[in-house]
Amino acid sequence: MRIVTISEELLNVYYEDEQVLRKQTRPCVLIVRLKYKGEYHTFAVPLRSNIPPFVPRSQFFTLPPRKTTKPGHRHGIHYVKMFPIDEKYAYRFNMGSSKQQRAVMNLIDNNERRIVSECQSYLTAYENGLRPNYCTDIDLLLERLKEFQKSKELTTV
Repeated sequence: MRIVTISEELLNVYYEDEQVLRKQTRPCVLIVRLKYKGEYHTFAVPLRSNIPPFVPRSQFFTLPPRKTTKPGHRHGIHYVKMFPIDEKYAYRFNMGSSKQQRAVMNLIDNNERRIVSECQSYLTAYENGLRPNYCTDIDLLLERLKEFQKSKELTTV
């Protein structure tokens, strides 16, 4: 599992969905090959330092708090904010080498199977109509991603 950031060009394609976290420097966990509606896609799942206290624990993977994490909030990988991507627009994110950053990377690496499984479970529930408040619109985003990829193919011909 890699930590990446997504290009501004691709993030701008998702302008219609206000739930997509568009901060270009935001780190995301890159997950390849999650199944949605019978097809496999690559998804980016954002890391957030201030997940509100009312968010159910099933919607995120908890990470150690950052110095920017507000009291009562949590730092984690927020499943409901995931979005499909084209890996060509994902760039390596340097997590740094502090003790806290190493602990975060170790936690992610040691729980890779669980994170992928929980992301897949979220997508399956989403596909079956269980859509939590403030989630991204996966269907709209897949449609916009396909249009974007098609337009890129046409401009390279």
